[in-house]
Amino acid sequence: MTTKARLHQLAADLRAAPPAAAASVPAAASPGTPRQPNPARGQRGDFHKVTITLPLDTLRELRLLGLARRVQGATSTGVSELVREAIHDLLERVHETPPSRTP
Repeated sequence: MTTKARLHQLAADLRAAPPAAAASVPAAASPGTPRQPNPARGQRGDFHKVTITLPLDTLRELRLLGLARRVQGATSTGVSELVREAIHDLLERVHETPPSRTP
């Protein structure tokens, strides 16, 4: 079977398959439950891998920040950990601000 035919067969199978159970979708953290941006390995089952493109100078700054944190004894010093923490902090700030009054 050719690759194109196999892809068409897989697409048809996906369309015919029943919808996934709602229990398989991870529940969102409740507002009262703080979620750790950098859990230990093995506890990231509901995480999704995302690829981002950064300017070289931003990547360099993140790596330097990670090295500085490692010197201070921090354990989360990689670029991924730093980005997860930054996004977590941003979302916390956004959700703590009162909603905008403009439509």
